[in-house]
Amino acid sequence: MLSQRIWLTRYLMVIGIVILHTPPYQSLTELDLSFFNFIKAFFSHAVFRTSVPMLTVISGYLLFRSKLIEQPLQLITKKARVILLPLILWNIPVVLGIFFIQHYQLTTHIFSVQLSPFDSLNWFNALTGLLSSPANYPLNFLRDLFVLSLISPLLAVLLNRGPWLGAIIVALVFYFNLDGDIILRNTMLISFYIGGLAATQRWNLTKLDPYAIPLLIIFILICSAIVIFDLENRTPLRIIAPFMVWPSMSLLMKYKNGAFLERYVGSSFLTFLAHGPLLLAFWLIYQTFLPKVPYPLFWCAAPLIITIGCAWLHTKLKRYVPTLTSIALGGR
Repeated sequence: MLSQRIWLTRYLMVIGIVILHTPPYQSLTELDLSFFNFIKAFFSHAVFRTSVPMLTVISGYLLFRSKLIEQPLQLITKKARVILLPLILWNIPVVLGIFFIQHYQLTTHIFSVQLSPFDSLNWFNALTGLLSSPANYPLNFLRDLFVLSLISPLLAVLLNRGPWLGAIIVALVFYFNLDGDIILRNTMLISFYIGGLAATQRWNLTKLDPYAIPLLIIFILICSAIVIFDLENRTPLRIIAPFMVWPSMSLLMKYKNGAFLERYVGSSFLTFLAHGPLLLAFWLIYQTFLPKVPYPLFWCAAPLIITIGCAWLHTKLKRYVPTLTSIALGGR
């Protein structure tokens, strides 16, 4: 039951990330409180800003619960295969595509990376995210997750010898940004450590389930307040969100919708890896060929098409090219 809930939560968070990344990005101050803009801001600037923290907590929990943490060499080898390899593989076509577009000036769209003229450092960064977000920009999550995996043996020492002192140290590193550019999204350090606490301290992960409804209501109210009052600082929400989102997932597990989604949870990683370039392609097509189509229709349709399409594609790839699919998905 716990594993099912973890898989379902992961899948919903990935769907949330697809919605979150649907272009164009607009700050809260740019959005008025019309009905559609409120809905867009509610999900894009509040609800699904908690997706990465939730995924990071789960990753930390699973890592520190496993015996892999006691075998650093095997840990690095496995994480290189399941995180670093997909990060690089799924950046290659995006890097080549952006280079081709920029080289021949096929669009005026401004990309997050400049790859033409060729510069080896820019290309290396675009492929790996070494210094900043990679070309396939959502994969900066994998980049930071790989770094967290590398330092997890150090975090394990804190978790095993002084977990709450370790929490204070991690909080100070986060607050003063002592990690610099080692972790690009440094709130992930806190989320990862919380997952480690849950694993090493053997937290009862269903303890808050009886309070799922009030916690969900509080979560909705906080997200609504963020939109209504234009609160750009969402760091507190990112930190506390797992304690509201995780119990809320117990509600979904009780209904048929949860059972329906469980059929497709295996496609979550493919959806995450592919959604960035797919959204960009959809956006360029929309701007070029379908400018008269109402934007709300695009905003609703693009994530839906990508989610359904990736679920279908995952099934076909696993059936017809299982070995290549396994490599591309890091052994998943």
